[in-house]
Amino acid sequence: MSIENLLNRLTKVKGGRGRWTACCPSHEDRSPSLAIRETEDGRILLKCFGGCSVHEIVGSIGMDIGELFPKTHDTHHMPKVKNAFYATDLLRVIEFESVLVSVAASNLANGVKLTDNDRSRLRQAQERIIEAARHIR
Repeated sequence: MSIENLLNRLTKVKGGRGRWTACCPSHEDRSPSLAIRETEDGRILLKCFGGCSVHEIVGSIGMDIGELFPKTHDTHHMPKVKNAFYATDLLRVIEFESVLVSVAASNLANGVKLTDNDRSRLRQAQERIIEAARHIR
């Protein structure tokens, strides 16, 4: 599968030059939590900062995980990826989620009560920030 075919199946796609973000198709995602990267050898890497597995992601858009890898003659020696995502991709996730946390903090400081949905989304933001930080090592 080409990267264009994958990107056409996703929503809110942003980026380019081998790196994108989009809404994850395997969970209710209103803000992009899916990082996509195409490596130099043609592999497509996916990371959902909401916690979805690659199998869940590709299955939800009618793909097979094997479509993320280029067709090669030597299928026994796939090169390993040292860093699956650039730090800039991860920092973009942290930046977005930190804005959400900042808005919630401002609302609380101004006496606005958080709804159950707001608290749930803040927990999700916390999980995404922690997960992104784990990958920046």
